[in-house]
Order: sequence, then structure tokens, then C-alpha cells
Amino acid sequence: MLAVADKGGLPGARSSKEQPPVRIMAHNYFLPRGLGRRIPIPSWIMWRIEYGILALLLWVLRLLPLNLALRVGGSVVATFGPRTSHARKVRNNLKMVCPQNTVEETDQLVQDSFRHFGTAVAELARLDHIWEERDERIEFVLLPGATRPDPSHCTVFVSAHCGAWELTPLVGPYYGVEMPIIYATAKNPHVTDRLKNLRRILNSPLVPREGGIRVLMRLMNQGHSIGLAVDTRMDAGESLPFFGTNALTNTGPARLAQRYGCEMVPLLGQRLPHGRFRVNVFPPIRPRDATATKPEQASDMSRQLNLLFESWIRANPGEWLCIKRRWPKFAYKSTH
Repeated sequence: MLAVADKGGLPGARSSKEQPPVRIMAHNYFLPRGLGRRIPIPSWIMWRIEYGILALLLWVLRLLPLNLALRVGGSVVATFGPRTSHARKVRNNLKMVCPQNTVEETDQLVQDSFRHFGTAVAELARLDHIWEERDERIEFVLLPGATRPDPSHCTVFVSAHCGAWELTPLVGPYYGVEMPIIYATAKNPHVTDRLKNLRRILNSPLVPREGGIRVLMRLMNQGHSIGLAVDTRMDAGESLPFFGTNALTNTGPARLAQRYGCEMVPLLGQRLPHGRFRVNVFPPIRPRDATATKPEQASDMSRQLNLLFESWIRANPGEWLCIKRRWPKFAYKSTH
């Protein structure tokens, strides 16, 4: 599934003389965004500092016993995440999900969301360990109505940044399905490279998301299945209801499933006690009206998927991570 990092191009190779004197990266992961306004620091230095912080955290997480690593990862990010520039968007998104919550309850959900993010980072850092011990640590469950993934036929797997989302791509190797890992590049090229290396243990091709739907079509033409996390905001898409308010929604997975005559299958990773996990394979989402046009069917399938995501998020709102604006700006005014 897609990584949570913001998409962005890698910087071109420049000499130090060509570096702009005061260019701060647009999206900081750990350092306060206002730091660049107070202390002029070139972006390449900021990238190095942030990569150093991430590398240190990952090194510690890989040293610790798995259960302790999951707790430490969650605690570290829960401590510092609410103080970063991303916290405001996380808060606003959670207000849209739980508008009835008090300020204190929303504060707790924000902290829970960052704790969940930190746990996901620890899971990614230990993905090789979790996979090696999969017989003891992971349950792969076919829910009622679901079918066993077929290696001989491509599938569009879809998920959201809920629960243990970093484990959902393990469906591919577990069922013998050829499924490239599609990732979003980060503004920070050092972070991108490190996260790519952590995913190499799956022995699956790593494909950058920036090629768009053409990349996905090429993969499916080659017989690959694909896996996408599609709960985040799109800069383009169809405006469909999400928690009662229309938001741009990615209908690409449904259109690809129709084009290639394959199933669109939702996946949800769940955390169980004692460092164990469950990956749920849901029944495929199909159009409810076989007589509708293809665009209408894609829209219907995407609406069904949004409703499914809503049910996951409502069940555990503190386990949903959305660090980008999900709804149109005007929609947030009603929550203030």
C-alpha cells in the first residue's frame, strides 16, 4: 500500500553554490515548520537533520524486542506529533469524523492518531521480523463472502490508513499474488530511500506513485495485482460523500477493476495483543446496478468503499491517520 509520506519530486543534483540560500522544505516531518522562519537553514540541511532523527528512531526500534518497539514507536510520535505542523490538519479531520466531541476528547484523539502513526512506523521498521514469524504473529482472515486471492488473475486491493495498514501488502506474498509495492516519494530524498529499503523485504517491485494511473495500467497489463491506500485527499477526482460531506474521491481503483475485469477487494489490518496482527480480506465491492454506465458503476463502487472506510474509522477514530486536508476548506468551518 502507499506510504503516508507526501508526494513530491526528488531534488536535482546541485553543487553547494547552486543551493538557494534560504529554502526550507515545504513539509517537515519532525522539525517545527516555523523553525525555518526563525533560523535560515537551507533545505538540504533540514533534510539531513530529519533523516538523522528518523534513522536513529528506526535503529532503536530494530534493536528492541518487537512488543517494546511497538510501544516505544507509538509513545515517541504521540509525544512530539501533536506539536508538529501536521497536528492542525489531523485535528480538523477528526472534528469532521467526530463533530460531537469536546475539545478534550478531540485532543485525546489527536494524540491517539499520532500514537497509531508511531506504531505503524515501528511495524514498518520490523516488517522483516513480523514476516519471518508470520505463522505466530499474523492471521489472514477471509471474511464471509470473500474469496481466496487468485495468483492467476489480477486484483485491485484497496485499503485506508487505518489499523495496521503497513501489514496489508503481506496479502500478496502470503497468497502467492504478484503485487508490486506502490509508494509515494517524500520531499526528503533520504527519507524516501530509507523507507524503500524497509519494504524490500517483501521481494516485490517498488513502484513510485508519481506516474499516476498509467503506471498502474502498465502493471496490470503485465498481470500484476495492485494495492492502494485511497482514503486521503485527491487533487482531482469525483466529489462523493464521506462522513456526510462531499469530498474529492479517487475512483481510479474502481475504474481499473472494471477495465481489466477484476475484483476490487478491501483489506484491513488490525492489531491484536502481544505483537500479533490480523489482516482481513473483505468481499469484493461490485456495482449494484449492472445496467448502469461504466462511470456510474465506478462512482457507485467508490461510494460503497467510502462507506466501508467510514465504518472502520468510526469504530476506531484514533487509529485513522490523515495528515492532509481531506475535505474542501469550507467544510471545516462548521466544526469551529
